Amino acid sequence: MGSTGARRALGELTGEEKDPATIPGVTTDPSVSVIVPAYRAQACLARCVESLCSQEIGGTFEIIVVVSGDPDDDLGYAEAISPDPRLDIIVHRPRLSAAAGRNLGIGTARGATLVFTDADVVAEPGWLSALVGATEARFCVAGAVVNGTPRSRAGTTEYLVEFLDLHPDRPPETIWHGATCNLAVPRVLWERYGPFFNSSSGRIGVSSEDTTFTLRAAADGCLVFCGAARIRHMNRTRLRTVLEHQFALGRSNANLARDNPTYPYRGIVCRRWAAPLVVGARWLSLWRRLLSWRIGLSPRALGLSLHVGLALGAWGYGLFKENRLLDELQS
Repeated sequence: MGSTGARRALGELTGEEKDPATIPGVTTDPSVSVIVPAYRAQACLARCVESLCSQEIGGTFEIIVVVSGDPDDDLGYAEAISPDPRLDIIVHRPRLSAAAGRNLGIGTARGATLVFTDADVVAEPGWLSALVGATEARFCVAGAVVNGTPRSRAGTTEYLVEFLDLHPDRPPETIWHGATCNLAVPRVLWERYGPFFNSSSGRIGVSSEDTTFTLRAAADGCLVFCGAARIRHMNRTRLRTVLEHQFALGRSNANLARDNPTYPYRGIVCRRWAAPLVVGARWLSLWRRLLSWRIGLSPRALGLSLHVGLALGAWGYGLFKENRLLDELQS
């Protein structure tokens, strides 16, 4: 893969940081910076980085991986990644939220276009070129998410309830949000809408800064969808962990709705008594999209009806509990 890329430790090791210009094979003026936060990503990070290094674009690009962990975590897996002159690995203790990891990576990024993805992602060939090209230097671009765990019932359930809205064949004109597992942002728009921030991430354990960011961009007409820029998301494959994650996302969405005036149906989502209605609406919306978009997932979803119902129920319970807590704090 070429000569060794930069590896820096922040908050763990001390020492002078390397000037990128002194690292063999590293260009000093990449046009694109790809930023990947990683936490306990031993099982997937190497595959993710390999798929990123195989990308080709008209200009040059760098890859910045921010690996963080708790004091007792072994972060040695970051050093085991095959070296590449375009790759810069930042190791940080203590653990960073995904939002903080991305913000740290942006602080060292040199590209005019910032691209975000996650460690549990595999980028398909042509992904980066399509995603960056769609920005036209003036749009934030939400890329497509493909189910990376099609043989797993739990994994497919997570895809249906969390990522279906970013299916490659969705109507692009109705896009209203994006996800940082597949997002490109021209630096000029980052300066307008950034940094990533989610006030509830530390308390809840999940971060929805991507929805906050892209809601603002969409409200200004600066968000577009590119179905050709595809990544495969490696979903959770144990039903219990899927339900736990959906519960946390429900809590996060209670905060999102209260904090963002353009959040869809926020007047209802913010009411704790309305949680069952919101869950029912999400169930109907999922089936409306499956049938109207004609994407071929309806038979699989039908066989997973119980799993999907449980996942949506867990999300709704989290929404209810967080709204109740927020109401009590305000009273």
